[in-house]
Amino acid sequence: MFNKYQFLSVIKGELYESIENGTITEDCQIYDYVSEEIERECIYYSDCFDIVKDCGFVDWSVSDYEINGISSAAYAALTEFVAKEIDYNKFEELIKEKQENE
Repeated sequence: MFNKYQFLSVIKGELYESIENGTITEDCQIYDYVSEEIERECIYYSDCFDIVKDCGFVDWSVSDYEINGISSAAYAALTEFVAKEIDYNKFEELIKEKQENE
């Protein structure tokens, strides 16, 4: 069963680790990484139904994304959830701090 808060926790932890070990060195890589992880979660239909349910994503008409099935609905739901919950500025600052300390 999918848990959006567990997913968010893993994403944040992996971002911290990737910035610390130098895998992520630019702001755009943060967004690319998050997008790739969301896409990875939305591969299987059964997972997509779980994501949509866990995110409470029932009104697809209010999404900023084009939705044409359960996979795109799950992607939209998870992207919108992560965008509200993750502080991208914090990760961008971590990159800057790491670069200044090198």
